Amino acid sequence: MTILLLAIGFVGAFISGLLGVGGAIVLIPMLLYLPPLLGLGRLGIVEIGGMSIVQVLVASLLGLLSHRRAGHFSRRVALPMGIAMAVASALGAGLSSVFSGEVLRALFALLAGAAALLMVLPAPASADGEELPEGFSPALASAIASLVGLLSGLLGAGGAFMLTPLMRSVLGLPMRLIIGNSLAIVFISALSASATKALTAQIPYQHAALLVAGALAGSPLGARASLRAPVKALRWIMAIVIGSTAVKMTLDLLR
Repeated sequence: MTILLLAIGFVGAFISGLLGVGGAIVLIPMLLYLPPLLGLGRLGIVEIGGMSIVQVLVASLLGLLSHRRAGHFSRRVALPMGIAMAVASALGAGLSSVFSGEVLRALFALLAGAAALLMVLPAPASADGEELPEGFSPALASAIASLVGLLSGLLGAGGAFMLTPLMRSVLGLPMRLIIGNSLAIVFISALSASATKALTAQIPYQHAALLVAGALAGSPLGARASLRAPVKALRWIMAIVIGSTAVKMTLDLLR
């Protein structure tokens, strides 16, 4: 289990640095399915949510530092969205223990499917640029972040797998700017959600520490690969990763 958690932490953090997500979109399915597949027992969904949000916190911070150095960051985007998402995710994290594991997994699959679809649909013309659009609305951005924050707190996910498609399709932000700012927003949100889950005793600290140890190596490598990759490739990789996760979890729930 120690080796498996280190590997899962590395992979999740690499995806985080590469695509600007917290990494929970791959962390949660791997934590759900790999331990029983390898005969190591089954982890509960609430336990998984607690350990994954701590890994998301560390991976998003490391990825943010790399992307900020490359200039892919804007306070006009990150601060209003980050604060709104942090408040909402704290509320969601506190409510997560009320729902059953089946309900949370179904919600995760549904949201992942919708997010993958948004990544391949046409976006506003400003999404093909490099700068922040002139018509950017902090109020609309905060409303979107609040909704995503509530859902991410419930799921124990950083929320960027939902936030990134909305930043592209609704706000019309360019992909590289989305990646840098989504990591900042996810970090603020994950900080709030982690504190709430700690206060409600939802974090298995030994397992969480192993995920974080893997993230220390994975996130900087993912960020380095992201800065070199074509924007179109990053968008399609994100759609495939999110969509594959949605299909797998949906099939399991139907069974």
